[in-house]
Amino acid sequence: MLFRYWMLVIALCLSGDLLSGQTVLDHRQQVNLTPRAIRHIQERHWPDSPAPGAGKYAPGITVDALREMIQQAVANGRARQNTNGRPGQIYEYDFGRPIGTRIDGGPATRLRVVVSPRNKVVAAFPF
Repeated sequence: MLFRYWMLVIALCLSGDLLSGQTVLDHRQQVNLTPRAIRHIQERHWPDSPAPGAGKYAPGITVDALREMIQQAVANGRARQNTNGRPGQIYEYDFGRPIGTRIDGGPATRLRVVVSPRNKVVAAFPF
């Protein structure tokens, strides 16, 4: 565990993230997928969602499968600070297989998970 921590510190230093003043806290722990987050994901990113401008999951997705994908992305994906000064982190992970569609309708193999500072999932979508 300590070795993994130091490897992360070294990687961040080499990438310039620590030197740029942006701190990325990467605890790689379980995140909380709340009912509110599930509703948001289903309303905007579920296969039958009519929401425009949003990546969609592949037909057949279940809440249990979504939960597993989110945990896998957080455990194995690339972490970075949330954008536009918003608190929290973004995890991105490439599953190497189609998991849904991108905004442009093409196949999506990657998952982006937005996590609040309290470790709650804000959003998770294919891209």
